[in-house]
Amino acid sequence: MPRVVDHDERRLQIAQVVDQLVYEQGVQAVTIREVASRVGYSTTVVSHYFSSKLEMLVFTHQVARRMAEGLIDEAVRTNRPLLETLEELLPITEERWRNWHTWFAFWGMAPAEPDVTREWREGTSNAHHLFLRLIKSAQDAGQFPEAIDCVLAATRIQILVNGIASLVSQDRAGWPPERQKQTLRDLLQSVFPPH
Repeated sequence: MPRVVDHDERRLQIAQVVDQLVYEQGVQAVTIREVASRVGYSTTVVSHYFSSKLEMLVFTHQVARRMAEGLIDEAVRTNRPLLETLEELLPITEERWRNWHTWFAFWGMAPAEPDVTREWREGTSNAHHLFLRLIKSAQDAGQFPEAIDCVLAATRIQILVNGIASLVSQDRAGWPPERQKQTLRDLLQSVFPPH
């Protein structure tokens, strides 16, 4: 009887290897041959799942993005405090840093590639909608002023989180977790004064 292959699991294994390569050596190190060697599959198997380096990178970016989206979605479902959720999005742990590293590497890719542009748009749009849901949930829980324009607030919060993460990417040692959290708190208070 032939062995049953979990195709989704294989794609995720390949994405983990791509993520590791990007983390260690940058986007330029990602090749089908190198990924195949590291994951333990033939280049034919890897090519069955991904026809190009670009396709592997787009999928790896999607995996990292969906992890963050899942975190926000879970926070909304469980009514977690807004500040606590936003802090978890920052690159304060090794896992979160790796996700940000993957996103930043992807953001540096050529926007002329339709798949890259499509993924950027989808990621930005999804993040904005999730931040919007998070703010509305915080408003319902009395954690955020009801008079605030939710759409504008979602954009501002997205800018705050992305901005802090970009500073961390430039000087990780200079931005330890506590500094990231404190900066987020200070900026939130200055942009959205307590009600």
